[in-house]
Amino acid sequence: MTQLVRRLGSLRIAVPLLVAIAGVLAWGTVYEARFGTAAVQHAVYRSWWFQVLLGFLAINLAAAAWQRYPWKRKHTPFLLAHLGIILILIGGILGGRLGLEGQLVIPEGQAERLLQLPHNIVAVRQLNPGVAHIISTRFDATAWIHEPHTTFRVPLEGRLIEVTVDRYYPNAEAIEQVTGDGADDNPAVRLALSHEGHRDAVWLFATDPERFGARWGQAHLLFVEASSETALADLLRPAESSGPPRGVVTIELSDLKVRQGIPVPDQFGDTVPLEGSPYELTFKAYFPDFAITEHGPITRSERPNNPAVALVLSGKDQRDAHLLFAKHPEFSTTHGLTQTIPASLTYTHPMPNALPPQTIGVVRRPDGSLLGLLTGPQGEHHTQECEVGRRFIHPWLGYEVVVEAYYPRAALTQQFINRNNEVKQEALHLVAREGTEVKETWLSLGGFAQLTLGDEPIVIEYRKAQWELPVTIKLLDFRKIDYPGTQMASGFESDIELTDPRRGLILMRTIRMNDPLRYRGFSFYQASYLTDPVETTVLAVRNDPGTPLVYAGFLCVILGVVSMFVLKSAVPRP
Repeated sequence: MTQLVRRLGSLRIAVPLLVAIAGVLAWGTVYEARFGTAAVQHAVYRSWWFQVLLGFLAINLAAAAWQRYPWKRKHTPFLLAHLGIILILIGGILGGRLGLEGQLVIPEGQAERLLQLPHNIVAVRQLNPGVAHIISTRFDATAWIHEPHTTFRVPLEGRLIEVTVDRYYPNAEAIEQVTGDGADDNPAVRLALSHEGHRDAVWLFATDPERFGARWGQAHLLFVEASSETALADLLRPAESSGPPRGVVTIELSDLKVRQGIPVPDQFGDTVPLEGSPYELTFKAYFPDFAITEHGPITRSERPNNPAVALVLSGKDQRDAHLLFAKHPEFSTTHGLTQTIPASLTYTHPMPNALPPQTIGVVRRPDGSLLGLLTGPQGEHHTQECEVGRRFIHPWLGYEVVVEAYYPRAALTQQFINRNNEVKQEALHLVAREGTEVKETWLSLGGFAQLTLGDEPIVIEYRKAQWELPVTIKLLDFRKIDYPGTQMASGFESDIELTDPRRGLILMRTIRMNDPLRYRGFSFYQASYLTDPVETTVLAVRNDPGTPLVYAGFLCVILGVVSMFVLKSAVPRP
């Protein structure tokens, strides 16, 4: 009778607990379908209260096993099964509390050690370089809270700034409005384009390095400002190209007395052998207007303002990745980049000041009037007077263009709407206060804003949290392997170089799908890849201290099942 009462008492605790866990898991499934995997991981499975539920379940299982004490041989399957489940639960709790999971995004030829974590932060700093104040945003996964009204007090070098997040949109869409009543000189034009039934309209801002150019079909759209008559004459002068339009890479191997100039091709990926040497060259990417962002290298426009080329020199089981600049040949030396192959590489570009081919350009003259500048496939020039509402045709592309609006003092405002509650394009609305001054801004994930507040402006960023790995991973080469005769990917491979400065160790490894690299408790998996503008690998990184306990728990459960059959067969039949 006593044992029966104990078992019933245990059931009174265990059944509601199991029902609660089952209800949370069912709710988590619905939550994941609505808001995504990252949201449910943050809001449910890695939350402290769910870990507490799992801990109570482990304690209940241990109590149930202890009630059988003193244990006998026939209790072996029961004890092994309970021990296995307890170890699995403890391993899951340790992984949820102490585990680390994120992504490494590495362009080919570059190295990275900052891990992008799943949760988001708001970083506030002053304009001058300094330590940023990091705010961990807890509302990012709770997608139904669109108005969190959360206020943070940010101390910055003797200043106290209040930052209030009053709106959060998980899937935001930006709606821009441009007016002509700005306080400062900010020339902007709106171009309407149409061709074969396709119509679109684009705003271009001459003084904005991110918005003065765009692509539309085969055309390069540009809006530039000629500050003087000399600058205008330079723009109107056709380019006199003295070589290939993308430039030439010259390679010199002094020990082999080899010197060869190779034009930058239009297509990338093919290898070019170097005559008289065991080496070959593979072009990876071309950047007419190179710039570095938090997402890696990009080209800001198709105008050759800062031409650069990425390539790989390989041979004799050696492989070096190079990033060459036409205007900055000293880049590798000043940044301390070392290579294994004794070679000297230089990059020359023939048109540093020319407009790219197939351009639809609008030039603001020094007197404020507009002039259309159109180029052909070989750099041919054609000028066209521009007035608001005037229609003209690109003579080589056949595109129809209309200047719909022109504002010398444009003012750009952005408003955001929330399309739905699926976590895709997150955005925040923030209000910053210092004393009586108040500034507000919208920030999309990965964006930043500079706010004029107090004596010195501040910069606010909304981005993924970061964690510095104890090792550095450099991507030497990325390969996408297709099924024969198709363009369907059958696998991805990344050749990487792992550098551990603490141990003075350098490892060369290849990471494949289902074949990760494991080092010092970290696992590096091939998760995804990007191809534009340069081949980039995306590695999933995980460090889970509970994994050994989980594996041990599964082994105990399996042994419990096996022992049940062994003991059953050992019982003598009557």
